[in-house]
Amino acid sequence: MPKKSKQSIIKIENVWKTYTMGETKVHALRGMNFQVKEGEFVAIMGPSGSGKSTAVNMIGCLDVPTKGEIYLERKNIAHLEESELAQIRGKIIGFIFQQFNLIPTLTAKENIMLPMIFQGVPKQKRLKRAEKLLREVGLKERMDHRPTELSGGQQQRVAIARSLANDPDVILADEPTGNLDSKTGKIVMEYLNMLHKKEKKTIIMVTHDKSLSKFAERKERLKDGKII
Repeated sequence: MPKKSKQSIIKIENVWKTYTMGETKVHALRGMNFQVKEGEFVAIMGPSGSGKSTAVNMIGCLDVPTKGEIYLERKNIAHLEESELAQIRGKIIGFIFQQFNLIPTLTAKENIMLPMIFQGVPKQKRLKRAEKLLREVGLKERMDHRPTELSGGQQQRVAIARSLANDPDVILADEPTGNLDSKTGKIVMEYLNMLHKKEKKTIIMVTHDKSLSKFAERKERLKDGKII
């Protein structure tokens, strides 16, 4: 039997993002084209100022383009309202940020439960899944600790667990090791690699760190707001 070809999970077509600053127009993305098939591990590389942050916002449905189309699981989301975007990204995309972005007043467990609240998951189910994910990332003893009581590596592991809360198809990692020492960064990358290999997650990693690209199956370079 012929092997079933994998579908594109994210497709970006001729996307421009222009910011107006006074009388000046700044083109952060200039006709970016990019697609990812389900189950891929793709690294988007690029120096500071290449448009990486804006690309993350587009790929992660955190913003809409000035012009161009964005397809997420074949649905065009380029012109949706924020409320619709929030629902879609909450189900399909899990985010890992360089700054961890944990809520300081919540415990590790509560931080992981939060995305599930927005998707209407019942409390007991939220609790059970948060505890399971924390055990999987090796933080069984830290469930009730707040972010300030955790090391940088532990905070990033909580952030990874949170990204998996709603069992998304895609993990979008923006400079995932940027605030970690090299040893802790390696642990985080090995965990992402495991999610890709064993859990069959689609991973999109945006980074300027060339040493991280070895984990990816495919590398794309971003320069002056477009993939080259």
